[in-house]
Amino acid sequence: MAEIPFISGILLAAGLSTRMEQPKQLLPFGKSTIVETVLDNMLEAKFSEVIVVVGHCAEQIQDLLMERPVKIVFNPDYREGMLTSAQAGIRSLNFANTRDAFSLMLVDQPFIASELIDKVIDAYAQTDKGIALPSYNYKRGHPVIFHHQYANEILALGEESGGVRSLFKSHKEDIHYVPVDTDDVLRDIDYREDYERALRENR
Repeated sequence: MAEIPFISGILLAAGLSTRMEQPKQLLPFGKSTIVETVLDNMLEAKFSEVIVVVGHCAEQIQDLLMERPVKIVFNPDYREGMLTSAQAGIRSLNFANTRDAFSLMLVDQPFIASELIDKVIDAYAQTDKGIALPSYNYKRGHPVIFHHQYANEILALGEESGGVRSLFKSHKEDIHYVPVDTDDVLRDIDYREDYERALRENR
């Protein structure tokens, strides 16, 4: 088994949740909230550190997470979209070694268990490609792991770029796909009906 490099897990939890019409980060889920569920899955995985990017409802989210060993980064530009949160998280990183990497995770994907995260981390450790991501039925999922060489490229993206996703086109030859047998890597909670379905399944 290849040695796992230093990988920073970045949780993007700053959004406005406009489609949900209330902060989905704070909605009850399982025994806690959506943001806590996602974060605990990340903390149980093989990430070397976990960073949470906050913006909307920052104080309430910080209060919830006080007891957990995470670094909190505030994104003052959170109203301008998810790319600004990814950039805020990346700016907080320090890369020291050649295979250092970072992973971007979304706050509305509580179904991604630590075992799924570890499957992608292990695959990144073994491949010589710079991007590793899970694939279900030929669809790209999360988490995505990026070699640190991509940090400056993401920091240089503007809002008209199509965001981080644009790298999948410009660097398709550098992507290692990790086949998984669950659509959990694709599922998110955008609308009220998504949330209600998730609650029923999580009973």
